[in-house]
Amino acid sequence: MRKYCILFLFLCFLAACDDFLSVKPKAEIVEHVYFDTPEGFEDALYGAYSTLSASALYGEYLSWGLLDVFAQYYKKSSINDNVKSMLILEHEKLRSYYNSIWNKGYESIGYVNNVLRNLERKSENSMHYYKLYKGEALGLRANLHFDLLRLFAPHVGSKPNAQGIPYVTIYEVAVSPFRTVSEVYDLVIKDLKEAELLLQEDETLLVYPRKFVLNDGFATCREIHFNLYAAQALLARVYWMKGDLENALIYARKVIDSGKFPLEDKLNIRSFVAGTITEKEAIWGVYTTQILDNIKKNFYTYDMTFTWLPADDNTALYSVAQEDGNDMRGNDWFRILIGEDESDRIVRCMKIVNETKISDPGAYTSKRIEGINMIRIPEMYLIAAEALLESDPDEAQKYFDTFIVSRGLFKYKDRPGSPQVTLEDIVKERRKEFVQEGQYFYTLKRDNMDIYVDALKTTLQGTDELYTFIIPDEEFEYRYTEADEQ
Repeated sequence: MRKYCILFLFLCFLAACDDFLSVKPKAEIVEHVYFDTPEGFEDALYGAYSTLSASALYGEYLSWGLLDVFAQYYKKSSINDNVKSMLILEHEKLRSYYNSIWNKGYESIGYVNNVLRNLERKSENSMHYYKLYKGEALGLRANLHFDLLRLFAPHVGSKPNAQGIPYVTIYEVAVSPFRTVSEVYDLVIKDLKEAELLLQEDETLLVYPRKFVLNDGFATCREIHFNLYAAQALLARVYWMKGDLENALIYARKVIDSGKFPLEDKLNIRSFVAGTITEKEAIWGVYTTQILDNIKKNFYTYDMTFTWLPADDNTALYSVAQEDGNDMRGNDWFRILIGEDESDRIVRCMKIVNETKISDPGAYTSKRIEGINMIRIPEMYLIAAEALLESDPDEAQKYFDTFIVSRGLFKYKDRPGSPQVTLEDIVKERRKEFVQEGQYFYTLKRDNMDIYVDALKTTLQGTDELYTFIIPDEEFEYRYTEADEQ
């Protein structure tokens, strides 16, 4: 009987394993079958890209959700305790969110590392797009590690030698060591520079005007792939976050000077990022059609959870004097929603809401690609402007003015008194431009800026602790340390 019980348990285990394998995404299919052909590598990469649109990553938490709540774009209008905890940055009560981000991030890194491991078994001449496959995989690995580091470790400018995160480069059941914050930055930059060299073919593959054609081959529609300019733009972002403005400027200029990413016209501001990857400004975006319902629930219907804060506390974020122009973002990205009682009104940011598709999804047609904008060209102009503030203020103002004109504002040099752009001006533009993209949180963290928290009616002092998420306890359960030996 004992032998039969053991045999029964063993068969159950095999059945469970079979069920698990049957639901694995394409990024993790059995290798000897899947990685024999270029199509296998391409499907594996597409599988890795698809994980980025999960709610725990850029489909919500790291875009319009958790990070934008932390950045105080929304006010407390709900009895939802989780939202209240976000609004006042109560880290202990938000561990489940942090665990989801951590686990999903490293899951995605695992898929990418599986692609890289199998590429090592192939020769460069074995596949036409070998360099593209490897360059994209390295870029994705760097991007994921960089954002995990920015969330779960102190800022490099504050504590470069503090504990960072594991930088995982292998695909196997093994514990990767924690690196210091500075070491992770070095590894991110290393991967991105290698990706830049591998993706040189994008100089001809990525064109403007865009030719958005899905399912027309791996080398088409490069904006939804981690392309050459995504590598350069991310290097600009990494160096900017690190405080190395000299190198940040070099890479920001590479992207701007390519001429492939013109700024949008001010008359098209209303819907150019509404649920789609922008035709002009998107350097890299993630294709997905799976986030519409979540966005509809939170920003299209009358729900008090994510009510706009700045419009209600008289900070008038987008308002400018008449002689300074007309900020089209303030006009076009917001709606007043009315409840059952007409006096019950809320202001809602609708920047990423595809109202046309939501109102009539059956009739919706568009040549534009639905998805998430990961990096857009305005960030490069603002990085360039900041990098030149001290060394060449006139050139800094040219970059800044070029950007704000595209949003309906007049150039600083044309305003009364000809004011000179300041760092405060640039930070304000970051807050205005990157709403619902999750980027302003990092602006706050970069300098540990003090932040007014509406839910507390007080200003919190900016510290490493305030802007650093809690690493899941499970990450430390099986780690060996010198203290264990003693």
